[in-house]
Amino acid sequence: MDQSMIFRLHPKSRGIESCSFLLLANTDSTNESSRLCFSRYIYLNVDAKWNMLGINISHSILDEYADVGERYLTGIDMLKVLIMYKDEIATFCELHCTQFSKIFGLCPTDYFEFATPVWAEHVNTLE
Repeated sequence: MDQSMIFRLHPKSRGIESCSFLLLANTDSTNESSRLCFSRYIYLNVDAKWNMLGINISHSILDEYADVGERYLTGIDMLKVLIMYKDEIATFCELHCTQFSKIFGLCPTDYFEFATPVWAEHVNTLE
């Protein structure tokens, strides 16, 4: 799978250089290979300093998470979705463990194990 599908750098728009990182996508597997389908996905958007800006979710995930009416989520809604899908995200990101580890400093399973309680605390504090 082409790594550029997992991590994309976007040109400056409105003075902000940003990146997106594919956290989850469904695959269509054949005997020879797997290809990303993108009918079910989550992209993390970050700025040039790696601050989380928000996530883009597919229509299918939006349908599963009926509390929100938008496909671009920030703040508490973003954290809730990341927490809800953390196991699926970690499993998907393990397929790209080397690249993930270079960017986030940990393997996906460890990263989400450590991040989830922190995110949950933020959600509880802000609600």
